[in-house]
Amino acid sequence: MDEELAKYMASGRRAIPGQSLTNNPDQPYPFEKAPEFTQLRDALEFMFYKFTEQEFYIPAIQNISEGVPIMEIVQLALFTGFSEGKWNPDLMMLLMEPCTYMLMALAERAGISDYTIYPGEEEEEAAEEEVLGTRGDRARLQRLKESRDRRVLPKGVLPPEIEQRLEQVQPPEEGLMSPPQEDMQPMQEEQPSLLGG
Repeated sequence: MDEELAKYMASGRRAIPGQSLTNNPDQPYPFEKAPEFTQLRDALEFMFYKFTEQEFYIPAIQNISEGVPIMEIVQLALFTGFSEGKWNPDLMMLLMEPCTYMLMALAERAGISDYTIYPGEEEEEAAEEEVLGTRGDRARLQRLKESRDRRVLPKGVLPPEIEQRLEQVQPPEEGLMSPPQEDMQPMQEEQPSLLGG
């Protein structure tokens, strides 16, 4: 056992098994309440707006350009939504493929043509089963790769409105890696410090 893990386990800062069953029922966690979204289309609309918000879009595109697999970003975003009570686990799984296509389209709009879809994409057989857990999803992964290679979204995966909006998304004008431009204003006279003497 790793020494750091042993220290953490001995510190007693982790939850006691069954502790979640003793939480106050009047104050449930967000994921214990009814989900905010129950329809796939509504949840996809929410994810489109989340993906195109600058706080998410720029770091996500930077990570994709640095080789982070798109499905890892999607899994993180969807699990965060689940923990915030946005959807239940079933809807979260239904969102996986369309959200992956959304991020693929956004990456291509930003000029990134060489991106990784899932971890270990090169080691085909083992990676496919590790990512999705079953052999039946091999066709879904193949469809994702073919879509990347042909640069075309398959019909019916995303609602037509979202496909149109994806076409209209413009990447930031300055490079993703460039520092933010500060407003150039004339220097003002230096104010005396309130703390100085």
